[in-house]
Amino acid sequence: MTRLTGNDIKDVSQDLQKLEDELIRLTGRKIKNIACEAVGMWEHAINPEAFNVAVVPVTSGLGVISRFTESVRDICNWLGMNAHVTKTTDVQGFAEAITEKADMILMADDNEFIAYNTEEMRYSDNSSCTAKGYIAALNAAAGSILGKEVLVVGAGRVGTKACQFLLAKGSKVAVTDIDLEKARKVAEIHKGTRVIEDVEEAIRNADYIINASPAHIDTGNIKEGAVISSPGVPHTFDKEAYNKAVIIHDPLVIGAATMIMQSAYYSYKGCRR
Repeated sequence: MTRLTGNDIKDVSQDLQKLEDELIRLTGRKIKNIACEAVGMWEHAINPEAFNVAVVPVTSGLGVISRFTESVRDICNWLGMNAHVTKTTDVQGFAEAITEKADMILMADDNEFIAYNTEEMRYSDNSSCTAKGYIAALNAAAGSILGKEVLVVGAGRVGTKACQFLLAKGSKVAVTDIDLEKARKVAEIHKGTRVIEDVEEAIRNADYIINASPAHIDTGNIKEGAVISSPGVPHTFDKEAYNKAVIIHDPLVIGAATMIMQSAYYSYKGCRR
């Protein structure tokens, strides 16, 4: 995953209602609705109150991002779960969560952010779930992306997963990246994906975009009325871009909520199936 900064997420906890209201306006969905649709589950399939969730701070590598664990805890609680941040960190924190019989353990280092279901001994990862969550948001905002071409900007981990999931959803998929070889490799892996070499031209002609790139998208290149689902950070769209297109973005919540709900759905604990 792209490493967030403390500044990216400093307002996540207090802005959850604001994000929810914005998603309802743009997509007709709440945060939990999008997360559940993203992983193919009925919203009431589980009882979230049955899940005790531990969020473990990880100090290895570049260390803890300010407010990250607290933000993740608050997202879990927003979804109706009972979440807390462990008192200890790293392996000791993981052991603390196990000792407390946590049903789910969330932790992130410089490379991975996962939600581990302790009952099923399976985990969901943030890269895949971010792609799923933003595709679900795009699909809702567009009415449907079935049979429509979606441009994926950025051929990194999230972009690669997005191509895979979009094809499975019945969309036509194009990918572009300033590193053309990366885009070509994605197309080789996910047959049916077409590569567009000119990034700016690709954006100018796109009605539907998954922006999985940290690179700035110039407002002048955005098509009037386009729908852009944008997990990429840093987020550089200006006010004019928001007036020109439907833009869905948050730095953490949609991907994390999707990951949390997928991990919960692995388990029969609290299940209403």
